[in-house]
Amino acid sequence: MKNKINFNLVRILVIFTLFLCYSCSSEEDTMPETTEAVTTKTLATISLPSNTIITFKTESDGIVFEASGDSDNFGELDKLNDLSLLDRFLTLTDKSIAVPIDLIKLEEDQKIKEKALQRGIIEKHSTNIPISKSFLNHIKALPFPSLCNGWEERYVEQTLSNNDRVTISYKNYDKYDISGSDLHSTLSKCRRVQFGLTNCDYNKELRIYHQYAPNNGPAKTYAIIDIPPRKHKYYSKSFFTKGKRFIKIVSFNGHRYGGKVRFSGYKDNVWGLDKN
Repeated sequence: MKNKINFNLVRILVIFTLFLCYSCSSEEDTMPETTEAVTTKTLATISLPSNTIITFKTESDGIVFEASGDSDNFGELDKLNDLSLLDRFLTLTDKSIAVPIDLIKLEEDQKIKEKALQRGIIEKHSTNIPISKSFLNHIKALPFPSLCNGWEERYVEQTLSNNDRVTISYKNYDKYDISGSDLHSTLSKCRRVQFGLTNCDYNKELRIYHQYAPNNGPAKTYAIIDIPPRKHKYYSKSFFTKGKRFIKIVSFNGHRYGGKVRFSGYKDNVWGLDKN
């Protein structure tokens, strides 16, 4: 009888502990704070002669394009800024390279989709893909001092000719900064977030937080992205749904950086594809 009472007491303690754990946090509170908890699938990896590494990957709520390289080569991928993720892949690779099916599913421009289907499809590439020669011939790196020297500058651009995006530009900037999709004059939710930033510092990492605002509660973190000293990073994520999103750049004590952050895809008919 005594053993039975002890057993029941243990059961009660376990149930009570579980109740406390689950009652203190809602579903949104348990959402991942870093990329370590997010399931990803790498679709393709592309290497440039400059040692810049480009990666396409699928996440549960969208598709990501990332590129990392030396600050001296910053600007070499600016030609891709106005292209959808599928169009970027087609531009970077030869016509003989099959296209990951996830990139095709995300695309809304039928002409680009048909162009991709002519190559054939694949779930993912398991080995690095060579960069296309035609793209290499058009690479133009920006002079490093142009973004990391001279006067400090930050400005927000929302042109009337393309009111589906908001761009924040930085030059030799050295302050903590947060920008969001709500900078749009009439809308607050977008489907695409991207940045191209170079770390001007020789000794310290530059940290970027990609965040979103759930319907209830404080901002949550999609990803924490570190840019090493004298390196650059391109990042672009196209989401399956609209949301209020933010980019937070952590810079203190004269830590300088330069580049652009862009929020786009506010309109339903152009999500996943920026147009001039």
